[in-house]
Amino acid sequence: MVKGIRTIMLSTALLFLVGCTLLPGVAAPTPFTFPTPNLTHTSIFAEIPTSTNTPPILPLVPTGTATPSGPTPTTDPAVTNTPNLTPIPTDVRPNGSPVTAVYLSVPPVIDGVLNEWSSTAYRAEKTVPGAGSNWTGPSDLSATYYIGWDANALYIGVSRTDDIIVQISTGYNMYKGDDVEIHLDVDLPGDFSSVTMSADDYQMGLSAGNFGTLTEEVYLWFPRSLQRSLSTVEMKARLTTAGYDMEAKIPWSVFGINPVEGNRYGFALSLSDNDLPGVAAWQSMVSSVSTRRVVNPTTWGTLILASPTAE
Repeated sequence: MVKGIRTIMLSTALLFLVGCTLLPGVAAPTPFTFPTPNLTHTSIFAEIPTSTNTPPILPLVPTGTATPSGPTPTTDPAVTNTPNLTPIPTDVRPNGSPVTAVYLSVPPVIDGVLNEWSSTAYRAEKTVPGAGSNWTGPSDLSATYYIGWDANALYIGVSRTDDIIVQISTGYNMYKGDDVEIHLDVDLPGDFSSVTMSADDYQMGLSAGNFGTLTEEVYLWFPRSLQRSLSTVEMKARLTTAGYDMEAKIPWSVFGINPVEGNRYGFALSLSDNDLPGVAAWQSMVSSVSTRRVVNPTTWGTLILASPTAE
């Protein structure tokens, strides 16, 4: 009897459960998914790591010009440091006083006679470093010189005082006797601070010869690439009671330049001396500037081309 009652009750409960699942509006239970085996307790509750890849920052693209709503505050202008590409100073070397070449509307006759020269007379009587031990004074060696220019040439007149005239050398070796030497830096602003000679620096020798078997000669030592005797330079010398007078016409083409009034060049006029007859020797030197060193243009003086109106 009891067993039958239990069977009826179980059957009734089963029918009730089946009926609930079929009732409308009743959702089926959501199945629970256990963590996968590779997850531990720690990893389940750990924070999700943040990516270390920082996204690129894109530049802002202006969409228009903002117009200030009020008055714009005044700001100090930005200061731009503009480099000065020109060495300072570039017009006058500090060695002695500048020499001015007068403009010659009528060039002198190149005959060794200096009476045509009425311009400023300059002196060359300063001993140069390493070349004054044999010099006894202006009567031993010195000179008064004149300088002028026109569109064609540079003109030089030299009255040399020399107690003993000696010259037995020619060409490259003329400095081993009595000569006159001209240094000219034709690009003074371009290499104002350069302590070595370059292609725009000229060293020229003018020899009066020996007034006998050796005639006048002009030789260019520097630039070395142009080293040679210069037949294009017109020169004449005459003996005097004190030494000799000399005139020279040096075409601007020798220096590869076109002269312009006001131009400034590095310049020195120097005299080599030999007082040993029959011997080729360089004994002493005087110059227009006491600082003059043969291969250092910064030790030379300055030559200025005067304007025609200043004649």
